[in-house]
Amino acid sequence: MDEIIDELEQQNHGLELQKAILHVLDGRRHNIVLSDETLDLEEPPIEAYVKRYVNRCRKDTRSALASFLEKSGFREILSNYFHGELNFAAFSASACQDLIHYFEHEEARSFECLFIDYREDDIPYLAVILLEEIETLSTMSGTSEKGIRNTITFGNSALPAVSKPVGSFAVINMLNEEIRYVDDSKWKDNRSLLCEVLLKAKPGISGKKYLKAVQEIACEVADEYEESPTVVLGKVKNHIAESVKEGMTINTETLVEEVFEEQAKLAEAFRKRVEEVTLPKTIEVPAISVTPSFRKQRIRTDTGIEITFPAEYFQNNEFIEFRNHSDGTITIEIKQIGHITNKV
Repeated sequence: MDEIIDELEQQNHGLELQKAILHVLDGRRHNIVLSDETLDLEEPPIEAYVKRYVNRCRKDTRSALASFLEKSGFREILSNYFHGELNFAAFSASACQDLIHYFEHEEARSFECLFIDYREDDIPYLAVILLEEIETLSTMSGTSEKGIRNTITFGNSALPAVSKPVGSFAVINMLNEEIRYVDDSKWKDNRSLLCEVLLKAKPGISGKKYLKAVQEIACEVADEYEESPTVVLGKVKNHIAESVKEGMTINTETLVEEVFEEQAKLAEAFRKRVEEVTLPKTIEVPAISVTPSFRKQRIRTDTGIEITFPAEYFQNNEFIEFRNHSDGTITIEIKQIGHITNKV
């Protein structure tokens, strides 16, 4: 047990857990158990378990933004809780009612619903995490006329392992009502259970999907106008990486102006593609989404040569330069090399 606690506690100790409560929504067995009391966060294993899930949700690069609908019932009761008109148990039990109806009448599945009230940099957040039960196998020993008999029992329910990615969760800033969520579970009719059923919110695009989309569009536009996709993609990556590094929101129009400076036709084609796939004009991309690999550009030529270099070098020809020739070939010149190290 001590080893498990040590593993779980390797996380951000700046977080302050306020309250947490666990409700059992067993739709397969029609067994709904709503807790009247919160979890005992004074117990180190429980505190570590809850904090681990908070950290995983905070750092999940898949998270997308969502916004409450005007008549969201969840938004109303969350406000009541935040202003002290409901206690945590009453608020969370009330919030579960639409999920209970869904699991009992539309799609019989079994989850534990974990609600967590926590603070980060003095900002109050609410996390709602759906932990789907898993069927486990276990051994059972008994005796018979011939002696000891070991067998296998089936159908025991258990919480998912803490190392398993969280399939469905939402984190809500209780001051500005900003929602970040992930709903990767396969739900009936491809609906998002968290947004549509629980939160009554309008889903948005994730930072990860936005990054992928703008990179794909940049390469398509470059190909169409016979520009080097490598150069264009490098400029896109560099702009995004620098903006995120400075804590700035990504502005699609600013990106277009910087990447396609003095290339009006490419800029217009890029804007048109962005509108076609309905990308947001601005989006906040979490810094964790811009991984070290994103800051680099890796290319492979048709002659089998592979090169990896920092994306910002596309803005500075002092280190690497791409030259297009009339016969369709490309020359890559790497400059100012002091020494070369062989990597085995």
